[in-house]
Amino acid sequence: MGSFRLATTDPAVGMDPPDSASPLIRDTLAHSTTYAECTVRMALELTQEGTPRPARTIPGPFSQAFTAGQQDYRTVFGTEDKHHFVVGSPRELGEGLASEAPICIDLRKFVERSNGIFGRTGTGKSMLARRLLGGMIKSNASVNLIFDMHSEYATEKELEPRGQGKYAKGLRDLFGKTQVALYTMDEEDSRKRGGADGVIRIALSDITIEDIEALGSELKMSEGSAMLITARQASRKLGRDWIERLVQMETADLEDYCTQTGANSGSVEALKRRLEIIAEYPFVVKSKEATGTGVKGLIADLKAGRHVILMFGQHRSTLAYMLVANMLTKRIHREWVDWSERHEQDRDGVEAPRPLVITIEEAHKFLGRDSATIFGTIAREMRKYLVTLMIIDQRPSGIDDEVMSQIGTRVTALLNDDKDIDAVFMGIRGGSQLKALLATLDSKQEVMVMGHAVPMEVVLRVRSFDADFYKSLQSTATTTPSVARSIGENIVKSEKKASLEDLFGE
Repeated sequence: MGSFRLATTDPAVGMDPPDSASPLIRDTLAHSTTYAECTVRMALELTQEGTPRPARTIPGPFSQAFTAGQQDYRTVFGTEDKHHFVVGSPRELGEGLASEAPICIDLRKFVERSNGIFGRTGTGKSMLARRLLGGMIKSNASVNLIFDMHSEYATEKELEPRGQGKYAKGLRDLFGKTQVALYTMDEEDSRKRGGADGVIRIALSDITIEDIEALGSELKMSEGSAMLITARQASRKLGRDWIERLVQMETADLEDYCTQTGANSGSVEALKRRLEIIAEYPFVVKSKEATGTGVKGLIADLKAGRHVILMFGQHRSTLAYMLVANMLTKRIHREWVDWSERHEQDRDGVEAPRPLVITIEEAHKFLGRDSATIFGTIAREMRKYLVTLMIIDQRPSGIDDEVMSQIGTRVTALLNDDKDIDAVFMGIRGGSQLKALLATLDSKQEVMVMGHAVPMEVVLRVRSFDADFYKSLQSTATTTPSVARSIGENIVKSEKKASLEDLFGE
């Protein structure tokens, strides 16, 4: 990595430039008066064993410089195998020579910490996430839970520019239902797409005051506001069914409640209107109305090693997305914490937990400075319980600084806002020098990869969705007994009704 600038031995050349139309003058000055200066930042050095490590010194006098070749890239970034996944190739080689120097990331390191994919709208973040998820599924580096807000990951998606008939296969298309399970919040929409393995329903009684606090920004209930104080009071006064009881109150009931509790009638009425928004979602039901495999089936699939995509169908509002993602992740996180602790107590009797990666979009909504969601806890734990995040976002400056400092690997496409650029390079060695390099990225298919999963920062052209890519994802693994058992259990459960106590209860 380095920067270049033009220099001269005679300042007069810059103040009174010679006739540039003359080849003789240009060649003469180029070999005597004008030259280029390069400031080089050393990234890696080779040990005596031939393995790269962070540079601790600089080359000695008269050391020769060479253009990196195919073997150099392989030495630094590894070769494609079960644990090394080809993300792309150096952009300097061009698209036609991508296979000459493939650049890999180490998926074992990638899932060890939370990761981020950043870039402005339209830079292909979701497609890049689909490539990385495909590599994780093929390598079995982790089990994945994907909150698919816009139906981006399960089935084929048309590539841009649209209208050319080019499509990228989805994860379900590539790996089949034995490895990838589909759950949905919108049963009608999933039926049009070929069906789902389970339907998620949420009971009003399972929504806690902590969930409402996590939705404060979307419900316009800021910390310390009268409305939020009223919500906490209602939760204590009315018990587990506080939301259901509150939204069903008529005018006379509200007056009685305010008289008994001393609550401000305006705040109670405003709170009721906010909660009615949640209660009116079709997937939010009373306990007796819940059907489908639900959360228990989803968690069983994850524990068995089956990757899960949760599709939201027509429920694409940020409020719906945050409500469901936060509630389910809290439950799943508790399961993994319990699993990890039981394994620590009985290593021989309890199987070790599978590393779990949770993919979320609009990450700044979950990980803001005032956010109270479970995702901030997961990001700060640094894989303490084998649960990490893959966050996808166009506004990294909206993510809490402490969370950004814990992001292990950052894959960054083009960004325009200076605040977003500063946030991406927070905690990165030599970040000030790399910012200029980020500005040179093409708006499509070029990204900068830096952090835990790669030995050094690198700008690359992302590999295409083509026959070679699909062939590289072909897996010879057969369905494990635990996965087969999970699939069978889901089929049975889908034919029965399940109470919300079964779905969400302890």
